[in-house]
Amino acid sequence: MAAIAPERPTTKLPTERKLSELTQEQQDLHCALMELLGYEDGAATEGGGLADKDERFEVAQEAAANAGIDLPPLTEIAECNTCNLIFNADEAHEVGGLTLCDEHHHEWALANDEGYGHPDTTLFDD
Repeated sequence: MAAIAPERPTTKLPTERKLSELTQEQQDLHCALMELLGYEDGAATEGGGLADKDERFEVAQEAAANAGIDLPPLTEIAECNTCNLIFNADEAHEVGGLTLCDEHHHEWALANDEGYGHPDTTLFDD
């Protein structure tokens, strides 16, 4: 009777990674892929990148694999303009053409948005 090999433990990939954690070769590929999506250093470029959603998702998956992060299917990838964090674009904040992670969006909002963090006191008329 043949022995059954034990299952390999599944290693879960991180959901984010700093650009500086990648090798120079990986960084170069990441920058080239982000340029295809219309971004450079976490800022939108004038060209706007690929228009076809399927192509964008495919490039995003390639960029995620290159960075070694887990990116759900049919999701785009983002890079924070401030700290170069690479992460799921569904969690990104766009401010004036810049992409920011939660932490840096919070810092930006505290410095620039008077209403940020304050409860909404708007009364609604019936």
